Amino acid sequence: MGFSGGGSNVLKPHKHSSAAQDGSPLNMNNVTEATLTAGDIVYSDGSALQRLPIGADTTVLAVSGSTPSWGAATSNPLIKVTKTFSNIDVGTTSMDIYTLPQDAALVNVYTDITTVFDISTAVTIGDGSDDNGFQQATDWTASTGLTDATRGAYVTSFKTMRSTSGTTAIKAYNFTTAGGGGSTFTQSNTDDAEDLYSTTTRNEICQLYQTGQVLIGEDVCKASWFIQDTAGTATGSLKAYVRQSDGTLVATSTTVLDASSVTGSYVEYTFEFPATTMVADYMICINSEDMTNGTVQIQSYGTDITNGLVYRKESGVYVLDANKSITGTITYACSPVTTDTQGEVDFYLQVVD
Repeated sequence: MGFSGGGSNVLKPHKHSSAAQDGSPLNMNNVTEATLTAGDIVYSDGSALQRLPIGADTTVLAVSGSTPSWGAATSNPLIKVTKTFSNIDVGTTSMDIYTLPQDAALVNVYTDITTVFDISTAVTIGDGSDDNGFQQATDWTASTGLTDATRGAYVTSFKTMRSTSGTTAIKAYNFTTAGGGGSTFTQSNTDDAEDLYSTTTRNEICQLYQTGQVLIGEDVCKASWFIQDTAGTATGSLKAYVRQSDGTLVATSTTVLDASSVTGSYVEYTFEFPATTMVADYMICINSEDMTNGTVQIQSYGTDITNGLVYRKESGVYVLDANKSITGTITYACSPVTTDTQGEVDFYLQVVD
């Protein structure tokens, strides 16, 4: 109703609305009277104001059906992280997901594949040093890859995923790559070994390739050798290089091998390079100058390869190692490495203190 006091200063009953004679809309600042109790909340349903009574102890304000409501409190809500194929590191076939704070633990991971990955299948989740800290209860593989069939797949059977000193990187591993193949040259014979030390005594072994060798004129992308650490004392790292015959650096491997991970029996370790064209008398070398302790052994054979020689670096000087060849495989004529060209996934992580 309108304001009609007949000269009286008594305010007649009325409502607040947009109608001209109902008074202006209610100013919510410092309103002192309303049919509310302590702690109540007023919200709009789009057409009018509504009262939400104060919730019970330990409840939290949530949203249900586009309106506020009180719900059960949780100290460990899910953290949503959205990633796509573009977040995959092709070199390591991994993807960074989350940085776990110190003194926190990752206890549950859920996934929601919103767009199918066109190459990758059996992806795992772990930390920076373990590619399977979590084993998925439902394999993400679904014939064509990460598909709608794996929406909400529960990832469980977790190992120790607790960050006790500093932060911990949580990663998804084993995304699939295509390409990177090529032809190979292999020297598979072995009857000897070459030592690499953490000192300058001997810290590099090189296979030199001469005119007429199959690798000359080809683009090299990988080199593998059989390496062991029988004493189990090696620390630091191993790298690989392509060099000219005088030791001039041509290319450095993108792979760095943690020497402490080398086992007590021979295992083939692969070092990847940017595509590097081999010229006559170029050498492919494995180097231990970044090792900080111990000795490793490289398998070898007591006969030269055709159109090839072995050199070792001792006290900074390259010395011919006669009647010797290094056991291993060189990959050349490599096709480019590619990964998924589509795919999107939401990770839901539950983290506890």
